[in-house]
Order: sequence, then structure tokens, then C-alpha cells
Amino acid sequence: MSVITSLGWLVLGICVTVLVIAMATDLSGGALQLPVLEGNISVDTPTYLIGFASLIVILVGFILMAGQLKRILKTLIDGDPFVPENARRLTQLALIVAGMELCRHAIGFAAKMFLVNTSVNFSVNLAAWVAVITLMVLSQVFAEGTRLREEEKMTI
Repeated sequence: MSVITSLGWLVLGICVTVLVIAMATDLSGGALQLPVLEGNISVDTPTYLIGFASLIVILVGFILMAGQLKRILKTLIDGDPFVPENARRLTQLALIVAGMELCRHAIGFAAKMFLVNTSVNFSVNLAAWVAVITLMVLSQVFAEGTRLREEEKMTI
């Protein structure tokens, strides 16, 4: 999980650098020249901003989820996954996924409002919302498992 988190940070850095360079080139009046393609690529500023916002939401969500999963896996490796913190971590994972979906809808709304031609839209991603519900239920299962385990320790 550490490698995955590090790769997430690396990809975020590379993508932000590329977007900033491309946007700076475009805003300065020049056109971004790519040797692979003939001609110039010029994209308007709102499209850059929508792309940048989408990228940030995806990568930050990915990094946050990887961090939570890393902590959950550490308790599993230690041999004690039924700890109260894991229930909270699963709830946080659900909130991260829900937040990413809500941000995607906000970005789609902004793109429509500013008439930006993009693939970001208002469609409901059922898989993401099912994942949110599943993670919330799983967090309650872990909380109950932790409570039962503590009760068992108290019995003689």
C-alpha cells in the first residue's frame, strides 16, 4: 500500500506539472507544440480548470483511500482487525467515495454552467453509491464485532 500511495503522489505531481505548463503556455499566447502531432494544440482555460479539478478529485481521493486501506491492512497483519479504529476507517472510506462522487457532480455542473465541452456529466454512478452503502454497512459490522469481542473479554 505504501508503494501505491507513493505512486499516487507521483502521478499527481506529474499531472499537475503537465497541466500547469500547458495552461501557462496557452495563457501566454503561445500554443502547446507536440512533436508527435502536426499542428498546435490549444485548449481554452475553462477546459483546463475542469480537467485540473477532476484530476485533483480523483488522485486525492485515491491517496486518501490508499492511506485508510493501509491502516486497515496493518491491523489485519497484526492479527487484530476488530478494533474500533477500523470501523471509523471504513466509514471514512465511504465518505471519501461519496465525496468524490459529489465533487464529480459539482464539476459536471460547473462544466455545463460555463458551457465547457467535457465528458464529465451528471450521470449517477450506481457502483460508487453501492460501494458507499456497502462500506457503511461493513463499518457497522466491524463496530458490532468489536463490541462483541470486548464483551467476550469481560466474561469469565
